[in-house]
Amino acid sequence: MSDRDALLHAIAARPEEDTPRLMYADWLEENGEPERADFVRTQVYLAQPGLPSGDKPALVKQNVFYLSNWVREW
Repeated sequence: MSDRDALLHAIAARPEEDTPRLMYADWLEENGEPERADFVRTQVYLAQPGLPSGDKPALVKQNVFYLSNWVREW
């Protein structure tokens, strides 16, 4: 099993936990996919309860950018 597959398996096995997703984001960045890594991190941060309201607009804007420009390619 590749590292990517192991990380995806960990995400599927523990969908309620952020740590496997953040580890996958680190792996993506280390393996030449910094935009995809940032998208994963943005998704994780947006889903956090208690996200400061001042942080949300920038994260939503960033998320929309990735959804509009990158997700189809991924």
